Amino acid sequence: FATVCEAVQHAHQKGVIHRDIKPSNVLVTLDEGGPTPKIIDFGIAKAINRELNQTAVTTGIGQIIGTPLYMSPEQAGPDSSDVDTRTDIYSLGVTLYELLTGTTPFDGDRLREANYDEIRQLIREEEPLRPSSKISTLGKAAAAVSTHRKTNPDKLRHLLRGELDWIVIKALEKDRDRRYATARSFALDVQRYLT
Repeated sequence: FATVCEAVQHAHQKGVIHRDIKPSNVLVTLDEGGPTPKIIDFGIAKAINRELNQTAVTTGIGQIIGTPLYMSPEQAGPDSSDVDTRTDIYSLGVTLYELLTGTTPFDGDRLREANYDEIRQLIREEEPLRPSSKISTLGKAAAAVSTHRKTNPDKLRHLLRGELDWIVIKALEKDRDRRYATARSFALDVQRYLT
């Protein structure tokens, strides 16, 4: 995951916001050094560099740009052109949340049944559960999620409680000024936790 954050950081340094970071847009290849994640599908990326912006295709105001389950609150706002690199930080947070809990912060079925205004409101206003709390809501699925992580639901909740909860929730802050400022700072916190 930290390597994925570094790849996103590289894109940001080159003046590109991905705007659709999600597990299906992270390809893992096997290289000589082992598994190597690569970010793919820059189809809805946004140029933040003035030179790149001159040749970019613009999207219409009011359109939902991205995948709602991974979309930042500012992407779900009335003017989705008001995004910066921290929108990718939010999506990275959702991705880490899913890696840890086996599910996204917001229920996919609930989003599929909602209209655009309800989706936008949910993303912008509803606070996600901490990952450790989310495990408690999974019912029978918690056992399968825990088994895939080589533990049991109680131990998984305990592992997530504290620092991992804090790291993920910081990335998922509704107010982007309270999120990690860069993908690198997010990666560094993950690395500090692992150390």
